[in-house]
Amino acid sequence: MATHKGLAGRLEQSLISLKGRDFRYLVFSSAALGYGQWFQQIGLGWLIFQMTGSAAQLGAIGAVRGVVFFVLSPPAGILCDRMSRRMLIIVSTGVTVFQALGLAVLVATGDAQVWHLYTFSIIEGIASSVNQPARQAFVYDVVGREGLSRAIPINSIAQNIARISGPAIAGMIIGFVGTASVFYILAALKVLAMFFTMKISPVTQQVITANQESPLRNLREGLLYSFTNRAILGLIIIGIIPTLLIYPYIQFLPIFSERLHGGAIGYGVLATGVGWGSLVGLSALVLMGDLRSKGKVMLTAQTLYPAAVAGFTLAGNFPLAMAFLVVAGICNSVNTTLHNTLFLLLSREDMRGRVSSLNSMVGGLQPIGTLGMGLAITAWGATPAVFGSMLIAIAFVLVFVGAFGSVRRA
Repeated sequence: MATHKGLAGRLEQSLISLKGRDFRYLVFSSAALGYGQWFQQIGLGWLIFQMTGSAAQLGAIGAVRGVVFFVLSPPAGILCDRMSRRMLIIVSTGVTVFQALGLAVLVATGDAQVWHLYTFSIIEGIASSVNQPARQAFVYDVVGREGLSRAIPINSIAQNIARISGPAIAGMIIGFVGTASVFYILAALKVLAMFFTMKISPVTQQVITANQESPLRNLREGLLYSFTNRAILGLIIIGIIPTLLIYPYIQFLPIFSERLHGGAIGYGVLATGVGWGSLVGLSALVLMGDLRSKGKVMLTAQTLYPAAVAGFTLAGNFPLAMAFLVVAGICNSVNTTLHNTLFLLLSREDMRGRVSSLNSMVGGLQPIGTLGMGLAITAWGATPAVFGSMLIAIAFVLVFVGAFGSVRRA
């Protein structure tokens, strides 16, 4: 009985962030965007694959989005420190509503062409360069320092519940109704996310940088602060490894699904594997609360993550492939959550938007890695290319562990 009460008390303490009205709306908004993310990724990925049948095109369209995101993220970070992050999130999400509706109409009428998909990716890259760093820093603004360690995994759980069911739903919609419907639903989900964000109070803990300062000076100060702070610099560098070498494999799940005879529905189901694992990893982080050795746990998870993906590439049947993706999801969720938590905890109050933009900017490199992986798959095949990329990722992480003690001790 004591153990039961202790567990119940621990669970209650873990979910204390949800007692805040604004945080609940933030979680609802994140859930809607989570579903939107997977409807977009599954819908766009399948559309590209059906229109071109090319792994290189899958990578190239993503690379265009990544270049735009990468270039615009630093100036977007200035906006995140000089303006209301809540308003930036609302406006940037609104832009993507019209983007999704436009593509839905083109697909429904049969007028969609490859160049339309590139345009879609460019607009999405512009909007996301503002939305992502603003949303990342906004969690801190809503819950403060004390609630951050539990708020980030809870917010991520909302997104990963969408990851579990969203890809499968999107895959079934494509298989039974058609691709255009996915983009219509995507637009509706974006509207829902805007609604929940607007319900959050405009008064938060955000520290706004004085607007009379030069934007270029703000940018220079943010870069100088980030690159001279050893821990922040280390977090930026360690984030590059999975972005370039691990995450791109997700874009090529259609190829593995075809190899495993899964088709569009199998593609959606495979994408949920990481989501199931993420839910397990995030739930564990919520229950454990404020970990002391965040850096060590993060680096351990980042080493195991590519190992699990490597196992997935070698799997000869659907159940085994799913099992490896579940393990990959556990490791990735722990790594990503602790990485984002450390960024926010170690950042100075007035620099949080700019530091978050650099963290997001690293994510913009993923399509470049996707392009490289796509070319490698074209040359050598899916299994050798992805497996080799995972081995390289493990080697780089092990080198980093020895070089950046400040992150290891964080």
